[in-house]
This record gives sequence, structure tokens and C-alpha cells, in this order.
Amino acid sequence: MDIRQINYFVAVAQNGSFSKAAEMLSLSQPTLSLAVKKLEEELGVKLFYSFNKRQELTDEGQALLESSRHLLDAYQQTLENVKTSRNSRSGTFTLGLSPLFGACFFGDLIPKFNQEYPRIQITMIEDGANKIDERIASGQVDLAVTLKTERLSTFSNCHFTTQRNVVLLHKSHPLAGERTLTVSQLREDAFAIFNQDFILHRQIMSACHSAGFRPKIALLSSQWDFMVELVAKNHAVSILPKPVLDKHPDPNVVCVPLTDSMKYWDIALAWNKDRYMPNACRLFLDFVLEHLPPDDL
Repeated sequence: MDIRQINYFVAVAQNGSFSKAAEMLSLSQPTLSLAVKKLEEELGVKLFYSFNKRQELTDEGQALLESSRHLLDAYQQTLENVKTSRNSRSGTFTLGLSPLFGACFFGDLIPKFNQEYPRIQITMIEDGANKIDERIASGQVDLAVTLKTERLSTFSNCHFTTQRNVVLLHKSHPLAGERTLTVSQLREDAFAIFNQDFILHRQIMSACHSAGFRPKIALLSSQWDFMVELVAKNHAVSILPKPVLDKHPDPNVVCVPLTDSMKYWDIALAWNKDRYMPNACRLFLDFVLEHLPPDDL
């Protein structure tokens, strides 16, 4: 028994005639009669009997008619729910986000989104960009904020923002008065940088290698504020995106822009092109694209 058979049965019951029901359904009468006959054979009961040129319901037919009306109502409601789900302002999705991106850009953005869409729940997964990229590939996140690298081309993506990277120096450091710096000028310093879970770690190590030296490491961490603290106490230098220090300045720390391969911090929104994106996530993506931070070029 399927919904088509139920619909045919109800049409005959309401019209009291196979011919009138067939006309209403735009079917041939033999096709309709055969469908009802198959339904009776499947249920093992007689649903109609003929009286005064009308098709009247048997007791079994009457019982089926009462249940069928509820079933058709539920079926119609299901169709409506599916059609309107695209415009639903509720749901859940998973966002992959580095703590650094959260600190710089999403402290205001997510609360504003929650205020506009209070019935959408965001599950946050915070990790370094290397790990976040792995989660995009494995489908563990619906949407992620990551750095623009060669791996980004394997995902669907769009631009989020481009910001400046800066060298963090103690105010007494000999290079603190420079207007710009290159990574090469830091070869004698000890570095406090992100650990291997972060793409910025790989970029810094690569930049140092290109400049002809292996950096001395004072600290590998996942905590940017720990790095700033070491710089503030004159134990290390660091390379971080400028928005970090804009939001959390330290009077003992000087920021000097870079001019070499580490000059820019390119951030993208990315998602797995082979994975379905929930409607709630699409709403968030559209919201973010309407509130992009300005580029610092």
C-alpha cells in the first residue's frame, strides 16, 4: 500500500463513482479500478460494494477512509515541511575555527548572528588551521575559517580577509625603531611562535629557511597571549597578525610590519565541496559575507 493507492481510494469514496473519481484524478477508469482492486487484494478485504449505481463503503472501507484522511494530511504536511525547510531560520551546524581567528574577528560577529537567528545553534570546534583543514577534508565541520594555502584549492572557499603580519618586539629591542622588517633580520633572536598544529608555524619556518637560517625556538604554543607575554618580558620575538595586538595591546610590545613573504595573513572561509551544507550553515555563511572585516593591504 502506497500513498498513490490511498489517494485513489479516497477519491472513489468521496465521489461514490469510479468514473467521477477517474475524471477528477485525470486517469482512465480501468487504471483506477485496477489500482483499487490491487489495494483490496493487498489488504485482503472488500472496500466497496455497488448500490443504486454508487460505490458504497464496506465496514473495512469506512475504517480505511478515516485513517486515510489522517494519513493524507500528514503526507501533505510532510511535503510542506520539506518545501519550507530551505527558508527555515532554525537548525544546527559545526564551525571550525582557530582560537586566533575567534579572538580577532568573531567575538562580535557570532553574537550578532545569534541575535538575528536565535534558533540556530553553532557547535564550535577550535583548533590550529592545520587540524581544521583536516577536519574540513574528513567532513567533521560544515564550515571553517582557515588560512589561504595550496591546500585551499581542494575545498570550496571564498575570501574572508587579508591582514598584515607583524614582528612583535620588546620596546627595548634594537630593531624596535624600524619602520619595517624582514624575517632575515631576526636570525639572531629566539622565537615564540605557534606549534605545528598551526599553518602560521609552517609559514614562519619556511620563511626562515628561505632567509638562510634555522630559527632558535624559545616557545612553541597554541596560546597567542603566552607568546605576547614572552615578548613583553623580553625573552623572545614573535610573528603574529596585527589584529591580535590591535585588540590586545601591550605597552612593552612594539609591532613592526613585515615586508617579505610573511607580509600578509590571508584568511578564507572553506567547506568540503562533496559534503552537504545545512541550511543553518548557509545562513551563517551569507551573514559573514555581509559583515566581512576590511582588508589591510
